[in-house]
Amino acid sequence: MLEEGDEMPSAVVLETGLTASTGSSPDALGALKTWVSNLVDGPFPLEVSAPLFWATAPEAVARIQEFRETQYRERLGYLLGPEQLRLESQLQLDARSAHFAVSRNGRMVGALRMTPAPFEFPALAESLSHWEGRFPASVELSRLVVSPEERSALVPPRLLVAASDWAMKAGFVGIVGLCRRAARTVFERYGLTATSETAHVVPMRGPQPYSLMAGTWPELIAATTRMSERLNRPRKNSLAETPSRHHPMEQT
Repeated sequence: MLEEGDEMPSAVVLETGLTASTGSSPDALGALKTWVSNLVDGPFPLEVSAPLFWATAPEAVARIQEFRETQYRERLGYLLGPEQLRLESQLQLDARSAHFAVSRNGRMVGALRMTPAPFEFPALAESLSHWEGRFPASVELSRLVVSPEERSALVPPRLLVAASDWAMKAGFVGIVGLCRRAARTVFERYGLTATSETAHVVPMRGPQPYSLMAGTWPELIAATTRMSERLNRPRKNSLAETPSRHHPMEQT
């Protein structure tokens, strides 16, 4: 995985408001790296670009924004609505976030962002506002999106592992994020659990219910280790060949 072991320059940490830490567990990082290396890909390897920050790599972040917007125009137009864009601007979400992208053969096929507090989710629904401030040491995972032309099931885990690797090194204790209720079981496989059984409805995104998910590094690493064992045991070469046009992990 590209840049997986790289340390962030201190200038990047200061400019983005993110605090680096040396307290990350080497065993935890090793488990994540082992999991990624054991996953099998197709003839053209997936390449991860991460972490990218607006302050130091504006052109790279702009390419991620363009990729997201292309996907949203085709399938998820409400994420480009005026109310959503005002919220993005008000919270300066892209400017404050660490961005991650996965490419294959020079073409971007997936992306996500990790944002320190203040988070986006409390502003999306009244039922979510009560959770504001409850995850001060976590980072918010959002805008996980995968190109529908990308058939590999490996894109979401490659993004999540890269993001988790960075977040642990940056001193965060875990992840919090919103997902569609229908995708909850998929996120649970990666160690995230629902904070409650409340089904949150985001008015600007229509009637579909959402779940607020959260997890700490021990939970995430234990889950991904179990998944790697299960995926690699019976048919090591089948994972990358399995079509997945409707990536259930997308945060739509």
